[in-house]
Amino acid sequence: MGGRERTYRPRARTTRPLGSGRSANAPPSQPLSPPEARADGWFIADPLAQRLHQKSALGQRVDGGILLTPEEVLFCHWYRHVPLPNDGDWFNEQLSSEGTLLRRIIAMDVLRNGGERVIPVNHLASRFDAFPEHTWAVRWERHEAWMSHPGLSQVRLQRTHDPLDWDELNAWVSSVSACGHVAELCVIDDEFDTTIYHLSPAHPQGSHLRFADLDHALQKEVQSSCTTAHAIDGGYFLNHSSEWPLPAIGTPHFSGRFLRDEEHDFLLNHGKGEVNLYGALIGHGLLLRPGFKYGCRWRGYEESIEVAHAPWLIQPLEEAPTNWEEVCLAVRLAEGVNKRWICASFTNHTSSFLNIKRVG
Repeated sequence: MGGRERTYRPRARTTRPLGSGRSANAPPSQPLSPPEARADGWFIADPLAQRLHQKSALGQRVDGGILLTPEEVLFCHWYRHVPLPNDGDWFNEQLSSEGTLLRRIIAMDVLRNGGERVIPVNHLASRFDAFPEHTWAVRWERHEAWMSHPGLSQVRLQRTHDPLDWDELNAWVSSVSACGHVAELCVIDDEFDTTIYHLSPAHPQGSHLRFADLDHALQKEVQSSCTTAHAIDGGYFLNHSSEWPLPAIGTPHFSGRFLRDEEHDFLLNHGKGEVNLYGALIGHGLLLRPGFKYGCRWRGYEESIEVAHAPWLIQPLEEAPTNWEEVCLAVRLAEGVNKRWICASFTNHTSSFLNIKRVG
């Protein structure tokens, strides 16, 4: 055998126990009072409420104190030594009345790790215009003054088994971007672990010569070659006596040019029918090659294939993942080979590209 096998210690996983704090700070000598039930939240009185609100961005100010959401109550219980409400079995009662509470508790715990401020949007109605549907909270980085800074991101929560609607997701990302925030997605799995993504419109743009850039004579020459091409398995093979004028289309092989079906159709019918997604991408100056090795339709090159690797892995909307587990797999594979994964769509003569980037 070679050298000694390396060993790794698995990371610690919390079970988030109730009734005990998770803060490294010592509890106060005088136990704090638990929150009191109010019609629209859980009330904590000043002066504790003032400290929690100003220093930690917790709760919404009301006369004499703050109102907390249930997820903030749990956060204060674990990290600020605040006892849970003691009227009955508070936690189970909250779970029974709020089906999405667990995801909010997990997200509040994870996203506030390291001093970040995460504020549910129902506390922010007086500061911001209406938030897009599905936005749960706004997140501030620890160095940002949360009372004056507009915040970094809007946070959306999903469980791995939630249905995935790409049109709705694109609309949400567009609305969040229009607000000046990063679209941040927190996906919670059935182990109550999280994966964090940033979603943003992508703008792939290459420098390759396009068919429309050729003069009329060259366009006719290319289309003439396409009409005499030999149909073979998976595409067409053509002999082109002069130098092929479109390096971004076709693959050089056997002293000729192999064209995939989509490439052959694009060249032969250019200007005669509606543009499709392939045509839109080629119109952006990209070189498209098959993405089979990466589990997608295309890999997209902005520069020559001999000069740089493909920065994009492109999946058409019709072939995109149908659940969040498939999204996780696609994005993780792309980033493992230093590429960016995008879901691409083309409707009403307009193309759109959604990039999903794993950040935590």
